[in-house]
Amino acid sequence: MKKRMLVGITALLVTTLLAGCSNIKFDKDGIRFGSSSKVEEKAAKKSSSKSSSSSTAKTVKKAAVKPSKIKDKKKSKTSPEPKKTKKKKKVVKKVNSKKKKVATLWTGKKDQQLSSFVASWSQNLQQQYQKYDGQNSLKAINGLSYPDVFTQRSFTLNNRNIELRWSPKGKNIAQYNVVAIYNDNFKDKNWHLTYLFCLHNKKPIVLLEQGHNTNPIIVTVAKDSVLKNGFAKIANSR
Repeated sequence: MKKRMLVGITALLVTTLLAGCSNIKFDKDGIRFGSSSKVEEKAAKKSSSKSSSSSTAKTVKKAAVKPSKIKDKKKSKTSPEPKKTKKKKKVVKKVNSKKKKVATLWTGKKDQQLSSFVASWSQNLQQQYQKYDGQNSLKAINGLSYPDVFTQRSFTLNNRNIELRWSPKGKNIAQYNVVAIYNDNFKDKNWHLTYLFCLHNKKPIVLLEQGHNTNPIIVTVAKDSVLKNGFAKIANSR
């Protein structure tokens, strides 16, 4: 009887204990009651809250980092750094205020060379020529006065009218520009030779006048090759 009573009491205690526990778990370690599971649930909740708080902290950090990066990107897009531009050097072309000098075709040096050449040439021919000095008129034995006659009379060459003008620097002011005049009067023969050293189209040519006082005055191209070549050499020199 006593044993039965003890078994009944223990069964009663067990049932009351079981009624107080909401959950009972069985595993290899034995029986686990609801109180122990509640403790585990609390621990799990704490760990989950910690992990969630850490994850939220991370997400907050990421969120805090991302906007600044986006802002920086926006700033870089909206306000790009100014590119360094190379300054172009201004090239200033120097303009020469002085006009280019036109080369003088007939110079004082050339005139002196021709003077010495005519002197030696005429000496070989036993002739004596007078040069027009640019001031005093040169008079031929037939009454013609050079260079005045260029504006007073007309001239013909090969039966064609030509224009002659006195041009001491060789400027192109006429068809034939006379740069030098040499004359020899042969008084005993009542005859003269007048050589007109000219530039025709900037090329040297020697004309000879030996006629009478007529109008037009007839001139011919000089035939003396020594005289023509000597003048051409001087005229073409620099």
